[in-house]
Amino acid sequence: MFGYILANMEQLIPEDRYRYQSYYCGLCRALGDRHNALCRMTLTYDMTFLALFLSAVYDAPEALKDQKCRIHPFKKQQYLKSEILDYAADMNVVLSYYNMLDDWNDDKNLLALGEARLFEKECKKAEAAHPRQCQMIQQKLKELSKIEKDNILIPDIPANCFGDLMGELFVPFEDSLNVRLRTFGKALGKYIYILDACMDLKKDLKKQSYNPLVICQKTEFDDILHMLMSDVVSSYQALNFQKDRAIIENILFSGVLIKYELYKKRGVKKK
Repeated sequence: MFGYILANMEQLIPEDRYRYQSYYCGLCRALGDRHNALCRMTLTYDMTFLALFLSAVYDAPEALKDQKCRIHPFKKQQYLKSEILDYAADMNVVLSYYNMLDDWNDDKNLLALGEARLFEKECKKAEAAHPRQCQMIQQKLKELSKIEKDNILIPDIPANCFGDLMGELFVPFEDSLNVRLRTFGKALGKYIYILDACMDLKKDLKKQSYNPLVICQKTEFDDILHMLMSDVVSSYQALNFQKDRAIIENILFSGVLIKYELYKKRGVKKK
């Protein structure tokens, strides 16, 4: 259910493209500094967006640095360093760990189990630093697993569950913004869950795997997604901030649809 929250790089002006990349590199650097080099392999654009979004909402202090790395050994790369990026790095590790465990539980994939064990120590470290968020992640993943096993075909039920998980990720601090941030995160999580279900439907039917949209018509998918995106937009507007809006709106209104639009085009070509 992750891997959709990315920028449409072609539509970003160069200045914003470099800034977005500096968040991505900053998250990679934070994963290595706070955890270990292996954790950099878990780097996601989803948590890059989390860092970008929360940094904009809080107008968080950040330091722009440049340094060579193993991926770019010959040229220094600019990257950002901040408390928010450290938080996003911790959430990145926790989500990656539980995603590996989920792969093991679903398919008895020994490789996934081995990978999970490699990250277990770092996950425990992040859980100790952020118990509220990590308890919610564990609770909601268990609920999702039960929903899938019970084959509940009411899409709102699993979507709300995943939305609750995402909502908690968007609340790094308990303060006056937490209600609006949680509302935004939940709306985005519901959207991403249903978007993922739309794209996986054909594969899930073939494998006889759980998908809450099996009783829905494909012709309904666009309308469902538009309705869910309207909730994302309204909760986003309620936060009323200005920093990095062009990048954030590029991601929300264009980037998240890149994979879905490609999926639809492939479907048309096959007909």
